[in-house]
Amino acid sequence: MRVNTLGEVIAARRLFLADEPNREIVVRIGKPEKTPEADDYFCPFQISGIGDERIDAIFGIDAFQAMQLTLQYIGARLMMLNRENGGRLRWECGEEGDFGFPVPDRANG
Repeated sequence: MRVNTLGEVIAARRLFLADEPNREIVVRIGKPEKTPEADDYFCPFQISGIGDERIDAIFGIDAFQAMQLTLQYIGARLMMLNRENGGRLRWECGEEGDFGFPVPDRANG
């Protein structure tokens, strides 16, 4: 789901492209919020500096699940963006191809 704002940013991670170390790619996660007129929660996020930079949101039964699913979605999205960019995406604290986000288990899904 697209939302208009990240709201309160609770976490950010900076990445870069291996051959463009000054190009900043930033993942920002907003504070999970209760969905208006519903019992579930959503967690807004944005990946800027690469791709379309839109603000999206992932839903969960509670704030914790919304955040957990958002982290997994971001991990999968970063893997896709990395493939699209020739495997050049890096995080300074990770090994090649590791962005510090959980990714869905490929063997089971």
